[in-house]
Amino acid sequence: MAQKTAALSDEELIYGYLSEYLDETLPNDQGKRYEELVQRMKLDSLSTDYGIRRGRLQIEAQRLYLDEKHMHDIHDLVEDDATRANHEAHEIDDVGRSELMGNAFRLVILLSFLGLLVFGAYKFFGPEQKAPFKALDSLIYEAIVMAEDAEGRLDFPTDKLEELNTYFKRYPELGFAPKEMREPGSNWELNGGTVIDYEVAKIIAVQFTGKNNREKLYLFLWNGRLEQLPKSEPGNFEGLVYQTYASDKWNIIAWQAAPGVTGMMVGHRGAKELAELAFKVVGL
Repeated sequence: MAQKTAALSDEELIYGYLSEYLDETLPNDQGKRYEELVQRMKLDSLSTDYGIRRGRLQIEAQRLYLDEKHMHDIHDLVEDDATRANHEAHEIDDVGRSELMGNAFRLVILLSFLGLLVFGAYKFFGPEQKAPFKALDSLIYEAIVMAEDAEGRLDFPTDKLEELNTYFKRYPELGFAPKEMREPGSNWELNGGTVIDYEVAKIIAVQFTGKNNREKLYLFLWNGRLEQLPKSEPGNFEGLVYQTYASDKWNIIAWQAAPGVTGMMVGHRGAKELAELAFKVVGL
C-alpha cells in the first residue's frame, strides 16, 4: 500500500489496493485495516467478484494471439522472404567467418607456444654448438708446428705427388672433392701430407721444401668460402684472385680453389710468388 494513504478516501483505498490485497502483497497492518474497511462498507463480495472477473479476463486474453500465417504477414511488411533469407545467409556467413578466424587465431597461438617449447627444449637439451673454424689463426699455427716437427705431423710422408693425390681421394668423409695437385717446380720437393681433423672441418695439408735453402712451403685446402676470411687487399695472378695476409713469420695468400673449397698457401715468399706457386700446384 502506498505510504500516503491518508490522502485517499476509504472507497479509493479499497479499489486502489484490491489487486494487492488479493495477491497478499500488503503488509500485515495495512491488510488488517483494508479488511476492516471492507466489512464496515459491506463490500465483502467485492474481492470475490473481482477475482472471478480477473480470471475471465486472463482467459480471454490468452485467446488473443497471432498464428503463424499472421506472423508471416507482419514479417512481410518489414521484408519479404527472399530479403530475409539473404540477411540470414549473410549472418550465417559472418558467424562462420568469425568462428574460422577465431579457430585460426587459436591455432597460431598454439603453434607459437609449441614452437617456443621446442626451441627452449633444444636450447636447453640440444648438443653444444661447435665453435666456428677460424682458418687464418688455426692454419698459421699448424704451419708453425709442422715446420718445427714435420715428421711427427705428416701422416702420409712421400715424395711422389701421385701417391699423395690418391691418399686424399680415398680419405673417408673429407667433406669435399680434393683437386688434383701438380708439381710446384724443380726448385721444390714434396715431403708429404696429412688431414687435420678439427670438429668443424677437415683440412688437407701438404708440405714442400726448397731444394737449395730448405725453405718450407705449406698448402692447405678445406671446405669453405673465401668471404669467410677477413677482408684484405685482393691480388690477381693470371685469373687466380687472392687475398693477402701476414704474421711475424709467414706470408699467406688465400683464394677460392674450387666452388666450396678454399685454398691457402703459407710460406716466406712474397704474395705474388705464393700466388704463382698456388697457380702451379692447384690451378684455377
